[in-house]
Amino acid sequence: MLGASDSHSLEIAVTPVSLPLISALESDVSIVPQSSQQSAIDTPSPLHRLAEARKTQDVSAANMARHLNCSVAEVYSQEKPTSDILLSRLYQWRDILDVPILELLVEPDDAIEDPIRSRAVLVRMMKTVRSILEHTKEKSTQWMAQTLFEQLLEIMPELREVTAWPTVGQSRETKDYGQAAYRRFDSNVEESLME
Repeated sequence: MLGASDSHSLEIAVTPVSLPLISALESDVSIVPQSSQQSAIDTPSPLHRLAEARKTQDVSAANMARHLNCSVAEVYSQEKPTSDILLSRLYQWRDILDVPILELLVEPDDAIEDPIRSRAVLVRMMKTVRSILEHTKEKSTQWMAQTLFEQLLEIMPELREVTAWPTVGQSRETKDYGQAAYRRFDSNVEESLME
């Protein structure tokens, strides 16, 4: 224990400590200015079709830059298919080009196809097969349609409940009148039309 009478002085040596972790973090973290946050980052696979949509809508890069409040170079950078842009920026492109957001995005790969779309295609195919089976008289066509029917059921058994395409009304002869000829006007309406 050091007392007040001790003549020895206590020296505390402070040596600078190198913190490699902090310096490594400082070098890895980049502060991005607000205006540059809207610019794009390249990724290896295509993410969108902004350039294609812009050209289809016949909007120039300069006009796009004016609407987005950025430079023409930034527009070209953002519309590269591999550039990863902010979702808010994608919505700005949608609003300026006046197109659905899905038209700006890349179609999904065949391996990851939307199951709802696949089901809709199969239902339409089954409706067509059912219509062929109902209306054809040829044995070869019936056999092919029946084979296709069975193959579709192997893919999706619930298609068994799908009916044929609806037939639109009954065909009428040339001497028959349409429904409009049989409808009657109220006498008040008829008088107001004649005035």
